[in-house]
Amino acid sequence: MNAALAATAATAATILYWTIAAGAAGRRQTTIGTFPPLLPIVVAASAGAAALGGVHASAIAATAGAAVAGVVDARTGSIFDPLTAAVLFASLALSALDGSLADGLTGAACVGGALLFLHALSGGRGLGLGDVKLGAGLGMALGFSAGVAAIALAFVFGGAYGTWLLASKRASAGASIRFGPFMAAGTFVALLVPLGCRA
Repeated sequence: MNAALAATAATAATILYWTIAAGAAGRRQTTIGTFPPLLPIVVAASAGAAALGGVHASAIAATAGAAVAGVVDARTGSIFDPLTAAVLFASLALSALDGSLADGLTGAACVGGALLFLHALSGGRGLGLGDVKLGAGLGMALGFSAGVAAIALAFVFGGAYGTWLLASKRASAGASIRFGPFMAAGTFVALLVPLGCRA
């Protein structure tokens, strides 16, 4: 995929996902705040770099959805269903077009299933259903290997952040951490570092 085309498409997807999230927030009588001007720049740069590495369009599109979900979750504590549905649908469609549907379905089932298990195990206190649904969409986009790597990295990043909060006494044991930003970080690393991302 051409790097310039990937960057342009990822920028457009970021704006579209943000619009979807803002609409969902409005229906819940809340707000996600102003659009971060650096967000499309970071997404476009990452998408362009990934395209140069030959990564599939479905995986590249996941960066936009993960980035928007990460910001929205950090600001509101929620990852809205219309946003996760849009990420999953786009990932499914692009996976079918680029010939990676089987790997995508495996990734969605494994990543989404693992997160759903953790959600049930924690009684919904450790992971929200928004995280589970986003994980399924990212697994669909990234495929099995990179999808698992992205979520594993998300737990590493989240754990490191939680440890820092405790060590610096900025939070007490049992405090909740919004997981969406770490899922976004894991997705970016899995996309840009050779961790089995579909090429």
